[in-house]
Amino acid sequence: MQPERMRRELPELTIPFSVGKRRVEGLLDEWSRGLWLRPSDLKADLLCKRLRRYFLPLWLVDSDVEAVWQAEVGYNYQAASFQEHYQDGRWVSHKVTETRTRWEARLGRLRRHYDNVAAPALEKHDVWMSRLGGYDFGARKPYSARVIAESVVRAPDYDPDAAWPDAQAALDRQAATECRVAAQADHIRSWGARAKYGALNWTQMLVPAYVTCYREGDRMYPVWVNGQSGRVYGVKLMSMSKALVVSLLIGVLAVLCFLLGLVLTVVGIGILLVLFSLPLGLLAFAPLIWVWMHNRQVQRQDVQVTGRR
Repeated sequence: MQPERMRRELPELTIPFSVGKRRVEGLLDEWSRGLWLRPSDLKADLLCKRLRRYFLPLWLVDSDVEAVWQAEVGYNYQAASFQEHYQDGRWVSHKVTETRTRWEARLGRLRRHYDNVAAPALEKHDVWMSRLGGYDFGARKPYSARVIAESVVRAPDYDPDAAWPDAQAALDRQAATECRVAAQADHIRSWGARAKYGALNWTQMLVPAYVTCYREGDRMYPVWVNGQSGRVYGVKLMSMSKALVVSLLIGVLAVLCFLLGLVLTVVGIGILLVLFSLPLGLLAFAPLIWVWMHNRQVQRQDVQVTGRR
């Protein structure tokens, strides 16, 4: 069964902001601290000045599911064995208990109704959710224009037809969990079903966030705050331009020490200063290397979190 086409009505539900702007300012101040050579733009007052309220859409789908399913269910059990090792001139045995899983095939029928199963309304839904974390759908309220006042509201990229594969996968995951519980099993794998989905009902819900940004180099980097939980997420880079200034200062100091050492060597007292200038010159590269490595690491972590490349 194919879900209905995307409707033109306004969203039906919203999750209101439960984290106020003053609290967000404190969170941003805490988040932006503790970074050496941080960009001049990465300051709490500047982040707060650019702060905007933001609402992101997602779909909630209700569905009847009728299926014939099969899977392997796993039951944990404790298995005892003995390990021997040589101690104090003799072999000693120790009893070791480990948890193992016994797998059994199962086949059954399922008939259920599921409410409010989340499905993406944006192409980059997973990226947004990995930044912001989860939301408590129990806090949802009927849509009101007052709730979204002075906020940026994203329109859905996906209509229900496009969101259906993700919704179907989420429905299947819930169904598989119910099958595991019904079998009184600890695990389930290789779940598959011949399923029919009916009585589909799609609801658009808006979830809250704050967004701000800072500049490093020639790029702006966003910082996100979950409007319900207060979770802060952003790539916290060090300033390459500040690292360059520090490196130049150390390099200039090394050159001065070297030249002064040459002058004093004439009178026999500058050799130590010349020798000191050599490691100091090498040290001049350290700030640039450190900042480059730090920025590369946090950007790599951002790719791992959001799944973007």
